[in-house]
Amino acid sequence: MKNLNLISFFSLLLLMSFYRCDKQSDEFITDLDTSSFVEAFLAFVFDQDVEELVDDAFIQESFSSKTTDISLSSISAKDPKKNFKGDRYGKCASITVDEENNAKTVFFNGDCFGKRGQTRTGTIVITYSETKGEIGSFRQVEFDNYYLNGIKIEGVRRYEVVDIEEGVDKTVQMTLENGKMIYPDGSFSTKSKIITKYITYNEGERVSTSVTGNASGVNSDGTAYEMEITSPILFTRACAKELIHKKGKIPVSGVKRILKGESEMIINYGDGECDFVAEVTKDGVTETIDLKEIKRKRRFRKLKS
Repeated sequence: MKNLNLISFFSLLLLMSFYRCDKQSDEFITDLDTSSFVEAFLAFVFDQDVEELVDDAFIQESFSSKTTDISLSSISAKDPKKNFKGDRYGKCASITVDEENNAKTVFFNGDCFGKRGQTRTGTIVITYSETKGEIGSFRQVEFDNYYLNGIKIEGVRRYEVVDIEEGVDKTVQMTLENGKMIYPDGSFSTKSKIITKYITYNEGERVSTSVTGNASGVNSDGTAYEMEITSPILFTRACAKELIHKKGKIPVSGVKRILKGESEMIINYGDGECDFVAEVTKDGVTETIDLKEIKRKRRFRKLKS
């Protein structure tokens, strides 16, 4: 009888041990709100989206408008416009050029549906240097009531060439001041950052972009954070064609570290495979996630094998 009681006692301890392990796992799943991750992810892929859009604006043939004031309020929707080649940003997307003031304006007249399923509305104003493709050349981007996938984008982005290697490879420094993303529910996150991008080309087309740098800001829950890229984050043209998704371009590799309050989050985008999988590690516990499925204010869930 004593032996039976002893066996029962140890069985109960073992059961309680399994319960605690499961409970800890469940707590990770339920306590780790995805908002912080998604906001960081959306801001990151948005950088690639707007940079690609700006590049496309510079290769389009368009008319020149002779306005003398390039402030957002002075640019009229009646100015002559040209559409993007192939309507890649939607039929309602158009460009005007002010050669006198070195400015291009991109209009999204209504909800414009892009090639990856994104929706855009509002206006983007791009000012640029006289020189192009040289060290010191720059492009500066400002937004006027601009929305991407229902998220309002604010801030001033500046892209400046800081180095050029033999051939067409170049290094660009991107700074963001007063960055803000306002979400459909009215909440918002802010960000300032300095990012360095090493861009490789082949026959005039971008092949890959490798990103390093850091950022800081406040998440939509009011918590301050700092982000550091600890292993260069890589975007490739080949995978961009395969990983088509309305969120934007998906990185294929790289690691970044986010400090938020007392917590540390590590995001690993993989080893170069063209997939939507990333690993998120919070305070030593790791979960694999699908970047297609993740949404703000939803909990992380273990992927089924």
